[in-house]
Amino acid sequence: MLVGCLILGACAQPRISLTYVPQNTQELEGALTVDDFGYFPPEGVAQDEIEEAALGSLHLTEPVGRFVAVAVAQELRVAGVKLRGDCRLTGEVNRFRLNSLGFSSDYMTDIRYILYGSDGTALLDSTYGTKFNASKFVPAEVIIANLNKLVSDNIGQLLRDPGFRQGLEDECPVT
Repeated sequence: MLVGCLILGACAQPRISLTYVPQNTQELEGALTVDDFGYFPPEGVAQDEIEEAALGSLHLTEPVGRFVAVAVAQELRVAGVKLRGDCRLTGEVNRFRLNSLGFSSDYMTDIRYILYGSDGTALLDSTYGTKFNASKFVPAEVIIANLNKLVSDNIGQLLRDPGFRQGLEDECPVT
């Protein structure tokens, strides 16, 4: 049904519940708190909506910024980071887009991450973009998996960033 809604734009506001599954294999040390991320979609796109170029819209059951923050926290926990501490990680989702016009779908993210030390100093302020193309004529489960991959690929860039790793390990130790 989700594919039909996306292709035909026949459904006004399908809501999907994305259950994020961590996919990165990085190992990190440190402790921080993950705050909700802001979401700054184009005008007319709701806080719980994935930007879609085709007719119709696609809504999550929670705000996009919260979904991304929970995904980041899950990836960090799996990597070995303690999710308590005086350091804070927050960010901005500037693009979370699915373009299913044509015979395939483009998946795109643009997410800014800001790591603050215990004294409130910004240790890292970096933005990563991810994009890939996939068939749009697939079951809804594949679309959901592609959305998860999109977020995971973006978070993976953060986890591999030497500046993030150094800031986390040097300034945000496990206490």
